Amino acid sequence: MAKHYVVDGYNVIFSTFLGELELQRAREILISFAGTYAPDVVTIVFDGRVGIAGPSMPNVIFTKGEKADDYIKRFVENTKDRGRIIVVTNDKSIIGYVRYLGAKTISPKQFLDNPPRRKSMEKFKGSLSESEKQKINRELKALWGIEEDDQK
Repeated sequence: MAKHYVVDGYNVIFSTFLGELELQRAREILISFAGTYAPDVVTIVFDGRVGIAGPSMPNVIFTKGEKADDYIKRFVENTKDRGRIIVVTNDKSIIGYVRYLGAKTISPKQFLDNPPRRKSMEKFKGSLSESEKQKINRELKALWGIEEDDQK
């Protein structure tokens, strides 16, 4: 039976490299990336109102008048076969609650770094613009203490 990943959308964005991108672009990349998990099901839950511009996907939910955390917890509560649910978040209150209910959890980094079908990642080569790549590279160099002259 297929697994069902329930992704805490903004938690994934803001706790990974996606947080360095413009928010709309980060949502688009996350939603597209979810396709690498097919045939498993991926539901991405974002806090927010209905109608935020973005790619259309049946399993993308913008909560309205409700926190994504509460939606995710209720979703797991209402699922009969909780053993096939994997919640993607770093939020400790969600992690503790859904594990208590019998669901599994993984971190956003695990979700982005280890898709089950690595070959399908080929379509994401080039998904970042050149300026987005340069910004990320500059930040990594600063973190690692590499100066521009050191890279030659």
